Amino acid sequence: MFVQNPFRRLPVWIAICFWASAASVRSQPYFGVDKKHPMRVDTTAGEVRLFAEFQPRAFSGRMKWTPRYHFVVWKKGRAASEALFKAFVSDRDFHAALEQLGAKPGNNLTTAAWDERNDPDSPAPDTRIEGTPVEIRVWWEGLAEPMAIDSLLMDPGGRGFDFRFGGNLALIPEWKSGCIVCLYSCPGSKVGNHAYTVRDYATGVTRFAVRPEFQKLKKRKAVIFFRLRPKLPPDE
Repeated sequence: MFVQNPFRRLPVWIAICFWASAASVRSQPYFGVDKKHPMRVDTTAGEVRLFAEFQPRAFSGRMKWTPRYHFVVWKKGRAASEALFKAFVSDRDFHAALEQLGAKPGNNLTTAAWDERNDPDSPAPDTRIEGTPVEIRVWWEGLAEPMAIDSLLMDPGGRGFDFRFGGNLALIPEWKSGCIVCLYSCPGSKVGNHAYTVRDYATGVTRFAVRPEFQKLKKRKAVIFFRLRPKLPPDE
């Protein structure tokens, strides 16, 4: 006899709750964040909101050290000029905010994951980021609702986005990138994508790109939403 797995409905309920919470603060300009108050931690809703600047040309631009790699970076970080979103909150403060929500960092990556990315004999670049799963959405003026990442970015590799709170707090003084969210399992990020490793970036398994309808947009103020999500059990 077939018994439906109740966990299959979890993503739907998570999405419904996310949208409902967003509606409750929609009357506030930029959902209650701005340059003077660039981060808001809502423990009741289980949400962190960041004020940022959307800069698609910086993300996809030529002559960049790591193009199409950084999703959200603190404006004072070394990678801010290459990020899709430049945030007005430091990576250290963001780390503390996720912990305030109850997120647990994975802290399983080392700098070797990046430094040895071109060494086929090193296992470090194949390491996938671990930690509490995180859901991310973005919004700017003109969008009806906060938008999922796969509606903003194209992923030729097809694995998608599985963001985790990697933490990596101890590496901030060494890395100095200011990276808050990376699209790969990067040791410099606070949140990274479990679906792709640094080796995948080095070998070109996928190269994320902004969808055509958003590529030519000028820089604009934006809000980034973070929520913790349960780790779903495998299907039986």
